[in-house]
Amino acid sequence: MSVPLPEGVARHIAPDAPEPLRIAAARGALPLPPAERLEVLRRLSADPSPAVRAEAERAWAETPRQIVLQALSDGRLSPELLDRIAATRGEDRRIALAVLEHPAAGPSTLGRFVESNDPGVLERVARNQRVLLEEPALAARLLENPRLPVAERSRLEALFGRPEPESPEEPGEEPPDSHGALPQGLPPALVDDQVEPTEAERQNLYTLVRSMSVAEKIRLAMLGSKSARRLLVRDTNKAVLRAVVQSPKIREDEVLALAQDRTMPEEIIRMILGRRDWMKSYPIRLALCQNPKTPVARALRLLETLQDRDLRQIARSRNVPAPVAAGATRILARRGKL
Repeated sequence: MSVPLPEGVARHIAPDAPEPLRIAAARGALPLPPAERLEVLRRLSADPSPAVRAEAERAWAETPRQIVLQALSDGRLSPELLDRIAATRGEDRRIALAVLEHPAAGPSTLGRFVESNDPGVLERVARNQRVLLEEPALAARLLENPRLPVAERSRLEALFGRPEPESPEEPGEEPPDSHGALPQGLPPALVDDQVEPTEAERQNLYTLVRSMSVAEKIRLAMLGSKSARRLLVRDTNKAVLRAVVQSPKIREDEVLALAQDRTMPEEIIRMILGRRDWMKSYPIRLALCQNPKTPVARALRLLETLQDRDLRQIARSRNVPAPVAAGATRILARRGKL
């Protein structure tokens, strides 16, 4: 739906109309209600003539606040016109609130306000449940804003879950302690990346690692081999898990294997998500989007970074959460690649 223009007005501002007429229309020569006036300026701001575009932009910027507010009371505004108002006049609180109350407000328009410092504006965004359910990534961004009112935060968390922290470190906890040497006499497979244990040796190594103290496991995770980290990542102790992921010896191919493993503890997935250097890797981002242990809100954000061929695979997959598959479909539709 958009603001209908009288036939004579539409002809007056058509690209094939004489340029002086279009410039006169931009200057307000046509007596029009507020909503139609803004629609005329929106269309003329895309006119092929630079002179017409410049006049339309000047007139738009000089449109009085009251005219904009009167236009926003018209329910026929198009999403495009509403988004332009949000983009150019949204710093005005009254206009912002009126924009967010309008039934044509869509994901693009709401996205302009999710990082606002105004709790009242954030509350209006949070109340648009229809759009947030269509675009859960917007809800995830909104939940990251510390100024979101508590009541709205609780309601959105009930719908979408709590946002995952960006950092793998828990507040108030120290990084794993890697000081000290490894115990003497460990099998070569636990200390040397070049030594791969045989199948017969794996069970003995597992038993040996399980018998270690937490401090020994942490040192082994930080200083040991790839095989050692592969065993330790199944440990139930959070400090040991953190040591595995924070080991200075861990390689990107190991992280990718962790991200691909659907049996991996969610603690590991969360810590991988918190490492910005690893999140630069396309294969790791793709694996996390396909891993059901990845929090849905984070997966939806990562989908935006994926290529069309991978989005199609995720959209058809039955092995990812339904909101993630639906999110991939929405992105493809938005890109015109369905």
